[in-house]
Amino acid sequence: MGWTERNLRTQFLVPPGIFAPSAYDFPNQATRHVMYLGGTGSSDSTGILHELYCGSDEVWYEQNLTETSGGPPSSTAPEAFLFILEGTQHVLYLPTAGDGHVRELYWDGNWHANDLTDNTGAQPARTPASGFTFGTGRAQVVAFQGIDLHVHVLTRKSADDSDPHWVHKDRTWDHGGPLGIRGTGGYSFEGGGTMHVNYLGDDGHIYEYVGGPDLTWSAPVDIGAGLQGPTVFAANTHRGYACADDGSRHLPVVDDGGDVWEYLFTDHWDVANLTGPLGAVKVAAGTTVSSYPFGSTSAVPVATQHIVYTGADGLIHELWRDPSGWHENPLTVAGSPPAAGSPSGFADLGTSTQHLFYVSSANEVVELVWKAGRDIR
Repeated sequence: MGWTERNLRTQFLVPPGIFAPSAYDFPNQATRHVMYLGGTGSSDSTGILHELYCGSDEVWYEQNLTETSGGPPSSTAPEAFLFILEGTQHVLYLPTAGDGHVRELYWDGNWHANDLTDNTGAQPARTPASGFTFGTGRAQVVAFQGIDLHVHVLTRKSADDSDPHWVHKDRTWDHGGPLGIRGTGGYSFEGGGTMHVNYLGDDGHIYEYVGGPDLTWSAPVDIGAGLQGPTVFAANTHRGYACADDGSRHLPVVDDGGDVWEYLFTDHWDVANLTGPLGAVKVAAGTTVSSYPFGSTSAVPVATQHIVYTGADGLIHELWRDPSGWHENPLTVAGSPPAAGSPSGFADLGTSTQHLFYVSSANEVVELVWKAGRDIR
């Protein structure tokens, strides 16, 4: 098994970037996509959102999404996802206008721009939105923290359903729960027919709203109640994932000391410190983790789980779990471009590969790829 590394800036001359990219697989087209904010220096943003895409030829191409879609410039790193039921792509961000409007760029064969705040009458956002697909409910879901510190959720049914349009719900107003103080994140659990939105409350506890196929939601649950978990959290988006192989749900978080913890749900919640017992490098300040499951395939029959992050040493590190437990692996080395922000990763089950992307301190977009039986070092 092994990882390969490619500097997309130097090899394909893609524009320089800043902050964290957002990447995903588009299986129906056998393509991979990376969205990122253009920029130079440590904090000089161009406001331009770029898309990189490649197919089986492994050649990366770039397009200026801001120009192509006609959308306003961005002040934040993008959050991107695929809506497989419609075969559409979606990019979320907050504009430089500073009005807190959640802006969407979407692709249905061509790129378009949309103002989700205007469309739904929702509160302006205090922090960037998180988006995901809920296949069981045949919907797109966008979650964010409003300027009122409430948890807001926007949903839109598939175009195959009657009268598809964006619907806004204020989860805090409807179902209670403490106000939020950290970025809101969500994910779907297709095997269980549920969707999940997590956030850090102003009481220092992590809460979860659970939604069903009819797009209704439960009251919030304190997932750490009675557990000896972290008491102070670093600033990050609380976004989890579900494993189809065993039906488990996972929410990795970072404490204020840079350790990675995992909240794990099987038939109840547990929590464990992952980096501490392994002696792993701590997470770099101001960054967060990216996590994903790698389900079993014919080429890789053992399912694994993965958490990747930028370490305090500037290298990309991986925590990965197989049936024997958690392990730590540095994915970049001293000669690699040092990471400047959080990475983004996913598993491609069609090719039995893993793909990670990050932006270096020299504003280069770097790709890391894992394939069974291959070693780059």
